[in-house]
Order: sequence, then C-alpha cells, then structure tokens
Amino acid sequence: MKELKQPYHHGSLKQTLLDAGDSVLIEKGFKGFTLRECARRAGVSHAAPKHHFGDVTGFLTELAAIGFDRLTRELKAGISKAKDLDSEFIATTRAYSTFAEEYPEHFRIMFRDDLLHADSASLALAARKTLTELTNVILRQRGEPEISVGEFSDFEKVEDLVTDIVIGWCHIHGFAHLMLEKQFPIVGKSMEKRIVEKSSTRLARLIQRDSAVKTS
Repeated sequence: MKELKQPYHHGSLKQTLLDAGDSVLIEKGFKGFTLRECARRAGVSHAAPKHHFGDVTGFLTELAAIGFDRLTRELKAGISKAKDLDSEFIATTRAYSTFAEEYPEHFRIMFRDDLLHADSASLALAARKTLTELTNVILRQRGEPEISVGEFSDFEKVEDLVTDIVIGWCHIHGFAHLMLEKQFPIVGKSMEKRIVEKSSTRLARLIQRDSAVKTS
C-alpha cells in the first residue's frame, strides 16, 4: 500500500492528492476508491480532497483525464516506431491494449460518463488529444493531411472519414476492452500478437484501398 511520505509545498497539494488518488485507483479500483483513503495516503486532512475535487466523481474525473494523457503518450511512443502504414495501425492497436493492461482501472472509468463529470474541461481536452491521435492514424491511412488538437473541432468531418474513424476506433478499443475483461477465450496469449497483427493489417489495408478507389 503506497503512502506519500514526502511533504508537499504550498500550492502543490492538489498534485499530491492526485498522486495519492492515482495509487488508490490502481490498487483498489474505482469500486474501492474513497476520498478518505486518498487523504490518508497524501497525509492530509479528510476535508482536503473534497475542497479540491468536490466529491468522488470529481476526483475520478481528474484521474480519467490523467488516464487519457497516459494513453496519448503510449500511442505516440508506439506509432513513432512504425515504419509504414500497416505497422502504424498494428502499433496503435498494440499501444492501446498495452495501456489497458497496465492501467486497467483507469481504462475502465475513462469511458464511463456515469462515473465522471462529462462536462469537465480538463477531461474533454485530454480525451480530445487521444481522439486526435487516433484520427491522425486514420488520416494517414487515407493519405490525407494530419490535424492538430486545436483543429479537431473545426476540420471537415465528411461521412466517409467519420466512418473510417469509427471502424478503426471500434477495432482498437474493442480489442483492448475484450482482452482486458477476458471476453476473448478463443484468443490465448500465445495467439494474441499474431491476431493483433493480422486483424490490424487487414483493416489498415481496407481503409487504404477504399481511399485509393475514391480518389482514383
């Protein structure tokens, strides 16, 4: 059980609480997550978490935003090593699944509006960064220019592009979720890597081929 022994400086209490809350979520899951335990690990009064986050939902919302930031970094790191479009899609699926495996409780709350404040600005920005990264994967598969996080809300979302984004994200997220919850008994660990490579390559080439046909 992790307790934060180092003293915090004035103005850093929120981060100290977030570090403590992060460890509680990792070890106890969202079902065992309490403000009291977060305060105890941070070495502060029981009232401190409520002052900064309001309630458990507010605290989990901030931790979900941290989860999206971690996922975005995981995606960037994986994609940066890819040598071509096929390997990039494989790397995206693998990085997404790796994050879910390493941070299962964060992954479980990040897409649960009933556990979070869906109108949180910090959560919306963190999630948009992740979606921008995933969107750029699809744009590159289609041979189209990438976008920045700031452009995400304004760039033209034509229906065939949205279709490809939905198909791609459903594959990537669905695979990670089903493997995490052990809902893929037919896919054992020995087979998992090959299945990721084959299914991701097939989907990548489908998107590439359809885009080539539409532009020819």
